[in-house]
Amino acid sequence: MIADYFGVKDPRKDVPEGEVLSKARWLNEAFDLVMVAERFDESLVLLKHLMCWNTEDVVYLKAKIRKPTYRAKLSEAQKERLRQLNRQDVILYKFFREIFEERVKAFGEERMQREVEELRQANARLIDDCGAKPSWPTGRVKTWTVTNDSNLCKMLSMEGYNVQNQLKKRQRLWVASNLTYDLLTWSFT
Repeated sequence: MIADYFGVKDPRKDVPEGEVLSKARWLNEAFDLVMVAERFDESLVLLKHLMCWNTEDVVYLKAKIRKPTYRAKLSEAQKERLRQLNRQDVILYKFFREIFEERVKAFGEERMQREVEELRQANARLIDDCGAKPSWPTGRVKTWTVTNDSNLCKMLSMEGYNVQNQLKKRQRLWVASNLTYDLLTWSFT
């Protein structure tokens, strides 16, 4: 439950909507952008501009996607029950979805469409450049195999936790090499 991660009281308890919205407003102040999963490309475009990046900095390969035949088909009653069980998450989602839509509108909807198309074309080029082929090792969830041995292609085909471990390792090396120098040259005045 997302609400629980962000300090909203026990999600199983009936927390007043105002308290959840208060936490949502606090989170909105703490984070410059909350991305929306079903609007992932638009989220990446906003992130790109927020971070002063270019399109190549946000290219990606869609992974861990279930085949349609393995997706659960829920009845409306089941969906409603899930919304009730995740009430606080639904409140947070609606709050941030509204803010997201406002940001897209402020960004410019036509401009957003152009940049999303640019990102999708860059993703298609990445698939070609990496020689990426979708793979379904468990028969259910999509991963990628690549023929190009470049670091970028290998990283994009890794499982998320492997990428995280690689990035942590690189960050530790960078900090170790840069922090030592900084500490030696630091002066207390």
